Amino acid sequence: MELIYIFIVALILGFTTTFLVWELNKVEKYKQESKQKEELENEIINGLLELKKHTVDFNNKKLSDKYDLMEIAFENNVSDITIANEEGLPIISTLKDPDEDSAQYSALFQNIDKSLNSNLLKVAIKCEDGHRYIIPIVKNNVKLYIVVSSNGEIDSVSERKLVKDILNVLDNYIPN
Repeated sequence: MELIYIFIVALILGFTTTFLVWELNKVEKYKQESKQKEELENEIINGLLELKKHTVDFNNKKLSDKYDLMEIAFENNVSDITIANEEGLPIISTLKDPDEDSAQYSALFQNIDKSLNSNLLKVAIKCEDGHRYIIPIVKNNVKLYIVVSSNGEIDSVSERKLVKDILNVLDNYIPN
């Protein structure tokens, strides 16, 4: 009779051990898949950063290593994005040295706006190497200009999405 009790206890312990090992394997597999997914995401981000460095840009401008605006540029199929304040100083850009562009295009928008005595919604410039858009926005009572360079025209729906995405990114750069 004692052998039957030992057999039943051994059987229960065997099933319990098997179940625990099976559960631990599932947890380990989940951790491994999560790690692989994270590594893949990092590889994609690094690939995008590397791709951005090798992208041919207007006038051979050097690109910055920031990823937040770069992602928006890739999603919206634009070459570069620069955000400038009223004085023409760059806030954030996909370009490494956006000083000249931000000053030039913010001053251009202000001159056109003053000469027409109106509240322009945007200025679109067709250049030999694509299109430039200057879009004024206000974020936390700060007047800013979005300067976008694109190979093609940007339709109004894409423009609104682009501005919305940029406003979300600006939360990190302009405090309330």
